[in-house]
Amino acid sequence: MASAHSKKNGHNYMAACDRVLHHVVELVHARGIEVSLDLDPGRAPFEVITDTHQIQLTCGRSVRIVSVEHETFMDPEFFRTLVLHQLEKAINELALGA
Repeated sequence: MASAHSKKNGHNYMAACDRVLHHVVELVHARGIEVSLDLDPGRAPFEVITDTHQIQLTCGRSVRIVSVEHETFMDPEFFRTLVLHQLEKAINELALGA
């Protein structure tokens, strides 16, 4: 059985980060814009994250941050259901320069 540490910062965490990257790339490609993506800015690479994750999207000088509970971030279905529309909204705002 995996330890709590490996569940938060191991393979599952990397899969969750890859999932975010995949969705952001699809959304920005559809909008025809370029953004930079920073996951959990300001945290050490191996810091155990137990509460919330920050997804920071930047386009020029505009920044949008989507906060996601850890369990939602880690679960593919919860992520698609609860977070994907927030990412889409943030990217749309960046595309409009809002």
